[in-house]
Amino acid sequence: MNAGLIGAILAFLPALIANPLAVVTGGGTPIDGGRKIGGRRILGDGKTWRGLIGGGLTGAVISILFAYGISSFIDIYPGSNRSYLIIFSLSFGALTGDIMASFIKRRIGKKRGAKTPFVDQYDFVVGAFVLTAITAPDWIIETYLSGDGWIALVILIIGIPLLHRIVNIIGYKWGFKNEPW
Repeated sequence: MNAGLIGAILAFLPALIANPLAVVTGGGTPIDGGRKIGGRRILGDGKTWRGLIGGGLTGAVISILFAYGISSFIDIYPGSNRSYLIIFSLSFGALTGDIMASFIKRRIGKKRGAKTPFVDQYDFVVGAFVLTAITAPDWIIETYLSGDGWIALVILIIGIPLLHRIVNIIGYKWGFKNEPW
């Protein structure tokens, strides 16, 4: 199954929507429970269980509904339960990448919300690809490294900073974020 250029871009939807949905569904108990390492928070108040679970599940469910709705036009995931594994890996992998970036930013002394170019734009991309490469390596290869999938990968890599900026500005204007980056 080669999803083609458009399919490869659409297949990344779970990762693209999980992050903003984590902000919308977030709040509550921080994942790190307020604990510190070397006097610094492990993650900070911005990484919560509700955001992780809410963003991950909502991103996956919306993506499943979307994939089901367009399946007669374009095939972006393999059939059966494996599709769910890929979708959940992309969605929760994106949030795991964001959490790991937060951990690294706290270690280097960055405060919550501090601008960190490249890390802020690509943390979720790396997380999504790494977790999905672990759970479905053949799908990653077939979708993004064979045929014209590599073009979709380049489009995602180039387009994500712009998309990230637009979504963050919207989140800021709607009151979900404290900073527009």
